[in-house]
Parts: sequence; C-alpha cells; structure tokens
Amino acid sequence: MSNPLPDLFFSSGLALTTVLLALPVGSAAAPLDADLFDAFVAFYPMHEMARLRYIAVDDPANPVRVGINQFQHGRRLLDHRARVVTAPNNDTIYSSARLDLRNGPVQVEMPRIPKRYYSLQFMNAYTDNIALPGSRTHGEGPMSIVVVGPGWNGAVPAHSLRIDSDTNDLWLLGRVLVDGKEDLPNVAAIQAAMQIKAPAGDFAGLKSAPVKDPDPEQFLAVVNDMLARNPPQGLMLERQQAAADLNIVPGAVSNWKDLPDALRARWQTQWPRLWSELQQLRRAVPGIGRHASGWEFPPPGVGRWGSNLNLRAAVALRGIAALDSEEVLYLNAIADAAGQRLDGQARYRIRVPAGAVPVDGFWSITMYEVMPDGRFFFADNPIGRYSVGDRTRGLVKNSDGTIDLWLQADAPTDADRLANWLPTPRSAFRMSLRAYLPKPELVAGTAPLPTIERLSP
Repeated sequence: MSNPLPDLFFSSGLALTTVLLALPVGSAAAPLDADLFDAFVAFYPMHEMARLRYIAVDDPANPVRVGINQFQHGRRLLDHRARVVTAPNNDTIYSSARLDLRNGPVQVEMPRIPKRYYSLQFMNAYTDNIALPGSRTHGEGPMSIVVVGPGWNGAVPAHSLRIDSDTNDLWLLGRVLVDGKEDLPNVAAIQAAMQIKAPAGDFAGLKSAPVKDPDPEQFLAVVNDMLARNPPQGLMLERQQAAADLNIVPGAVSNWKDLPDALRARWQTQWPRLWSELQQLRRAVPGIGRHASGWEFPPPGVGRWGSNLNLRAAVALRGIAALDSEEVLYLNAIADAAGQRLDGQARYRIRVPAGAVPVDGFWSITMYEVMPDGRFFFADNPIGRYSVGDRTRGLVKNSDGTIDLWLQADAPTDADRLANWLPTPRSAFRMSLRAYLPKPELVAGTAPLPTIERLSP
C-alpha cells in the first residue's frame, strides 16, 4: 500500500517527525548525575525511534499514516515549507516502512532500477544500520530481501538476500535519486513496483504514545515498552542491566507511581540537565571530525555506532538515519575556510575544483538556515533553489574548469553569477555537502574540496 504524503508528515530528509524537540522547562544548572546521564544517552535513540514510528503508523493527527510492514512513499521534492525534519535533502525521494518481525520474517521485493542511485537502509530499534543494499552493492537489481528477527533459524528462498536483525522493530528507509521535477513520474513508477510481504497477525503498537517533549515518566514508559518488544542483547543488555535500578526495565510501562519517591525526584530534578547535556553532545559532534576548506568531515563510525553511544545519541537528535560513510559522505560547513561563522549578511564564493567532487554517484551542496534550537531547514528564496550539484542545469564554468558558486541573500546582477547563485537566508546558515558513493581519496581527505571564501563584509 502506498500514499502520497504531505510534507507535514513525510520529509525526504533524514527522519520523520512532526515537532522539534525543545529543552524541558526548568533549571539545567543542577550537578550532573552521571549514572542517569549514561542511561539517558544509551536509550534516548530508542525513544526517538519509537516516537517516529508512532507518528508514521499510529498518530491520529497523521492523515496518511499506514500500517506496519507497508511502504509510505514520498512523491515530490521538498521546499522551504518542509519544517518538520532537520537537514532535508533535495536529491532523493524516500520510501519508508516500519517493520515488525515478531510474527516472522518480512520479504522486501525491489524492481530493476537502471542507471540511477538507490539504497535501502535497514535500521534496528537503536538506530544502528544493520544493512544497506542498493545500487552500490547489487547494481541495478532486481532484489528479493528477507529480513528475519532475533532467534529465527528458518531457511530463506534461494537467491534471496537474508538480513538478520537483532531487534524486532526496524525502520526501512529507501532512497531513489530523482533528477528534477520532470523525473518524478519515473521514480513513482519504481515506487509502485516496490513490495513488502509479511505474515499475518497482530501488530499491536506501543502501549504508551511517545510525545514531542517527554517527561521522565513518559520517557521511561516508552523505553521500557520498546525493550520488551526488542529484548536487548550484548552491549545494550549490559547497559539495561546497569540501569535497572533507575527503572529502565523491559515491560515496566506503568510503574512510575510505584517507584520510590527518591528515584522519581532524582529523575525529575535531573531532567532539564539531561537534555541540556544531550544538546551539548549534539553541538560537539561536528568538532569530532577533520576540517578542510571550511568543511567538517564526519567522525568515524556514523551509522555503525558500535560502543560509541554518545555519538549515536547526538546524531539521533541532530539528524537521525545517517547512512554509512561508504554510501554517502556528509560534509558540513558552519564556517568559511578562514574559520569565520557563516552569516547571511555577508556574501560568499564557493569555488568547486575542476573535476568537481570525486564520487561514483553524485554530489550536491545544500543551503540551510539555522533555527534557534540548532536545527536547520531550507531557506525561502525567489528562485526556489535549495541546493547545487553535479546535476544542476545551466551552471557556468570558468575557463580552467572550476565552477564559482555565489552565495548571498540578494540576487546577483551579473548574468553568470545569477546562473550560479545559491541563495542564502539573511541570518545564520550552514551547508551540507553530500557525496554519494565517495571515492577513496575523498573519504581519506586528500582530494581538493570546494573552498568557501567570504567576500564581504
């Protein structure tokens, strides 16, 4: 089943959500309770996955919600009105499905997709990428994929790709490259041929509906519900056991009122501080990576978090559903090559080297205005241009093969500069350089990058 989804509920960015998280009201000045913070960081991504699942499947305010094990298909490229998901992109159309493996394996059928990028991102309940089949790994296809849950030991059909998940709840996020608005019907035809086959049975939702701004009671109820649906293993089992005395216990959904007064007070007193520290983790993530020409490389391990739970939580807040670096390299810029913060009151030039960005797929530079909470969205502009890349028509090259992109709020008066104009907001902004299927020299940081130069003031 598929439905065209309005931007309010489906975004071709990194996540599905209906609201922005805000810091809880209260003081964040209390000394940090390290044990509580460790538990909060470890299980915040699971709460976020539950919240996004609820919006996509169960939220009565979502008029286009679909059931479990069914595709939701985006139908158009986003614009500045898409204000629900941080860091949307303007390159791909997304198809999303929430999978439930408790009743048995789920089969995903993909048609042949010739001469265009596509990928299928399978994320477990903790936001780990467990598989990324697509054009990089399987060429044009077609593909038949069987996803099995923890402990399932049956056989899958011959010539099928088997994906073993360590959790019963999964998020499948498919990306298909779209080459402008005129290409949308071709992508829609691909989406129409995508199928999910699942066993019948009860796919009951969460017992506690996640909310945009949870209190400790709601947070613990959702996490404990998710842990019951997805029994923890390995490191997460260790973290759950270590946090059991903090009421992180599988199935303990409605026991808040029965907890000792001291434990409830502990959570309530620390709650603003926990969120404040999580925001600090988010802000710290860009600085973990390398820097070149104004661009920040992602830290290692994005998408495959391993034991780096701080990074996983930070990305869950900042831009959930990040792909592995071998699939796409996300380079972000919040400052120019000289280290000065990007500001829409100034003008900039980005010089793209001759030969452009070394990729086997495609690349784009996307413009975002920065919101007060640190999230970022497309900026409204008179030409409806939110990104520039190797598929942008009409760009003017210099005689040496380089390309100058002109970044400013007002339209340039020069015709060549107007053709290469990437409009900025009049306030703080940031940019993302997405390099799909990056070549080794780009990942290694040895390839020349587009240089961000401040021109005025």
